[in-house]
Amino acid sequence: MRKSIIIAVTLLVSAMTFAQKADRDYNVLKGLSWGLGLPIEMRDLPGMGDALNIGYDCAYPVNDRFALGFYLTGGFGYWSEFKQYSTEDHTHVTFRLAAGLMMSIGDRTQRPFLLGVAPCMGFGLYDLDMVLPMEVRFGRFITDRWYIMGELTYHISLAHETAVLEPAVRVGYNFGRKSR
Repeated sequence: MRKSIIIAVTLLVSAMTFAQKADRDYNVLKGLSWGLGLPIEMRDLPGMGDALNIGYDCAYPVNDRFALGFYLTGGFGYWSEFKQYSTEDHTHVTFRLAAGLMMSIGDRTQRPFLLGVAPCMGFGLYDLDMVLPMEVRFGRFITDRWYIMGELTYHISLAHETAVLEPAVRVGYNFGRKSR
């Protein structure tokens, strides 16, 4: 129910920004981002690995200093156990999909800050256990097109077996329109 309300509010705000005047002088964030994460399993089978993520980031202006939108991200990777319990099965594949709210805060012509939040909107597989990702992203534009973000994801296990923390670094490129 909570996820449906968040999705509905996001879609409503996105639709309202489309209805605004088209000749405004704003930058729009429509970017493609790539990330490299380090999933760390802490509970069931302690281990660590690598994860590669790719995503789409989108934020439309609400006013002069704030833009609101969404992001979608997906990724895959692997992790290995620190202490091998079995010789056949000690490397595991990971997979995840997530969606969240993306915000651009500050003057869009002067490298604004970026903030993203995904409160359990998505799913993932770690050690054959289904998990819900809780993400927080924070970053800033480096140039008028390139941006960098740090990401911290905690994967909540539905079976209460695994506890995965995944810090990541993301780099993105904005394909959105430039201000006139």
